[in-house]
Amino acid sequence: MEDFLSGLLVFSFSTVKFLTGIATSLGFQQGLLPSYVSTVGGGILGVFIFTFFGELLNKWFLKLFPNRSKKTYTFWNRFVVKIRRNFGLPGIALLTPILSIPVGIFLSMSLSKDKLRISALMFLSFIVWSSVIFIPYYLFDLNIQELVKSWF
Repeated sequence: MEDFLSGLLVFSFSTVKFLTGIATSLGFQQGLLPSYVSTVGGGILGVFIFTFFGELLNKWFLKLFPNRSKKTYTFWNRFVVKIRRNFGLPGIALLTPILSIPVGIFLSMSLSKDKLRISALMFLSFIVWSSVIFIPYYLFDLNIQELVKSWF
């Protein structure tokens, strides 16, 4: 029962913030296959929710919090424009696990309305990120957490 609950928690975290789900999975020591299933599955559910229901969520959010501020050019805005121009949809898909799934989906939807292509690129991105983190950790016994701590 504890494994199921930990998998459900990782799945839930991965629907919104993918790297939080990966960190939680590493904390629970789920193993290679359960980690893949819970993080990638949660990420895909998040992509599905925000891709197909994102317009409704955006309308509801703007109704709740109307935009009254002027648009300013900030570091974040310039960064987003640079990613869009230089890397396009694949670049946004690759950065989505780092940022968050809702942010990545809304940026992707501003570039393309092809929901199937967006979903496929996000799925590929989740597989790549999970492989980069889980394979060295579980198969080669490389502790990612200690490696990152040593950098800072």
